Amino acid sequence: MSSLVWRMAAGAAMIVMINTVFAGCASLMPTRVGKDDFSVVAGKLKKGGKDFTIKAIQVPDLAKGGGTLETMVPALARIAEVGGNVVCFDLVGFNEDGTALDPAMVETIATIATRAKDQRMGAMLRVAGDASDAAFRRKAVQTAAAALRTQGLAVYWFDGPDADDLARRFKKTAPNLVVAAPQAGDLAVISTPPAADPGRLTLLAGAMPDFGTMAHVHFVLPGRDSDYPALDAALTQAEEKAPWIPDNSALSEEERNEGFVSLFNGRDLDGWWFFGDNKDGFRVNEDGYIEWVMAGGGALYSRERYDNFILRLEWMVRDEGANSGIYLRAPRDARQSKIGMEFQIMGDPGIEPTKTGTGAVYDVLPPLVNAGNPLGEWNAVEIVFNGPHLKATLNGQVVQDVNFEEHEELRYRLRRGFIGLQDHNNYVAFRNIRIKKL
Repeated sequence: MSSLVWRMAAGAAMIVMINTVFAGCASLMPTRVGKDDFSVVAGKLKKGGKDFTIKAIQVPDLAKGGGTLETMVPALARIAEVGGNVVCFDLVGFNEDGTALDPAMVETIATIATRAKDQRMGAMLRVAGDASDAAFRRKAVQTAAAALRTQGLAVYWFDGPDADDLARRFKKTAPNLVVAAPQAGDLAVISTPPAADPGRLTLLAGAMPDFGTMAHVHFVLPGRDSDYPALDAALTQAEEKAPWIPDNSALSEEERNEGFVSLFNGRDLDGWWFFGDNKDGFRVNEDGYIEWVMAGGGALYSRERYDNFILRLEWMVRDEGANSGIYLRAPRDARQSKIGMEFQIMGDPGIEPTKTGTGAVYDVLPPLVNAGNPLGEWNAVEIVFNGPHLKATLNGQVVQDVNFEEHEELRYRLRRGFIGLQDHNNYVAFRNIRIKKL
């Protein structure tokens, strides 16, 4: 139990004390489902009102890190890199008998869950952890339910021989939270991959389902080092496995001699795959460039991942306020601009530079200058990524020259990932895409 216990020091700040009277009243207190919360609607798991399938990996001690960027971001990035979308961790911070929970832990959980939400991921708490004492577990669950009853950004998982009893106790005090337990949960927890459709919301603990036939089955992996490459392999797209020979005929002799490779042949999308569901979201038009045509493509992803490189391409937007971007070192799943990075594209020529304007490291660093050409004209960009150093030149002007190690928000981003062309529901076009590995 030692991993789950904290001792209250004399004179410490207020703690969350839960007794029988408070627990009885708690279930009567009004709650609501937040717009980004998990919920179950018509037999489907929703997050923020959208269908969501849990692909979780356990990082049991994550909350012990206090919710700092140094502990959160690498854990979330490692999961998203291979296609996961939920971080699962143990709830810690109880006192000796489970009747109190450190308020700092409540804050840490909120911080982790909010960061996961901002990265289009989710959080899952294993509530009773490894504690074996039945009385402690019952009290700890009641304490957790009262302290976290409004924290709907997480799913709450109960395991062990008393899992269903604990889930019922938790749900009585926190009825709006989504619970996973063998029989008493919103999601039924199983330990063996199903051979047929379970017929209800199901969380598979300790293994992956057959993605060909059971892609909708939720799962949580134990977090072994081998789980990460295994999940990545299971989610690898067919386009990534298909033979691919780059067509370098359009490259200049100088670029061929320098080792550049063409990522786009000017005819079709060979060598690319769709991040989203709509495989018609981008097309190659008769003039030989990639253009956005409808929503739902999410992004076009390169066949390969890249770490250090020189990327050159041209882009064009037609409309004022049009929004797109170039994803760099993007993960297999979740929010590319918060886990890898996004070189922002906007229809904003002549506008003062902002951290969400053309040439920005999206939502972090504004460009040194807004060097975008007028709407409807092509823009030439060169992006050099070498370790933590990023240098970007747009239409001959340096717009970024930054060392990610010098920025707390950027320091822990992925150092390897896909190149992506963003679908932001606005018209954008790309051509002359080539890359050189460094």
